[in-house]
Amino acid sequence: MDKHVIEDSAFPFAQELHIVFISDVHNREINQNTLNKLKNVDVVIIGGDLVDKRTPLTRLKNNLEKLKQWKAPVYFIPGNNDHELERANLLDVLDQHHIHVLSNSDNEVTFQSEDGFLLSGIDPYFMKPRRQAAYINDHTNYQILCVHDPYVYQKMNRQDQKQFDLVLSGHTHGGQIRLFGLGPYTRGGWFESEKPPLLISEGYGTSLLPLRLGTRAELHSIIIKSS
Repeated sequence: MDKHVIEDSAFPFAQELHIVFISDVHNREINQNTLNKLKNVDVVIIGGDLVDKRTPLTRLKNNLEKLKQWKAPVYFIPGNNDHELERANLLDVLDQHHIHVLSNSDNEVTFQSEDGFLLSGIDPYFMKPRRQAAYINDHTNYQILCVHDPYVYQKMNRQDQKQFDLVLSGHTHGGQIRLFGLGPYTRGGWFESEKPPLLISEGYGTSLLPLRLGTRAELHSIIIKSS
């Protein structure tokens, strides 16, 4: 589990914000022992590729129940493989488990003492019909963007990028299999020199081959507090 503390002068709240971020679960069962290490969680964000065509429906439902264990709101932003679930409609399953879907939309997330931040989700895969998200014109909230593929964010114009205070993404798996340090994608990680700071997670599960080499499975505990 990757733990990270962000001290941000733009964070306007006295209380810390505790986020669990996971992406690219695919066909893997989430380890309960890992989740048990986390006690204080304000929001859970699933950054896409929760499933693929291999995923049994029972595993999907078990994973969702595990991510709900803290009684915190859970948000899902679609990834490119989430259309592949064959045994049910993914959006219906998420709705049954009270998971909030952000598909080119956003939501104000309230935590602790009624403080709230704006969470936006970009969905270029259109699991829901395209509709304009409000973040383009919102300047009042602390704003977090989640988009499955970091390339989508990197192709945004600079003015729109600067609307956000933090960006969360995944998709690349860090290359998943790297030989002599080389892979189809660069390694993931925190890019705090970026403005806003950018996280590219190397993901929790695996795509295609159930194998990693030179990369690591990641689940992220992120604490944001005012500096």
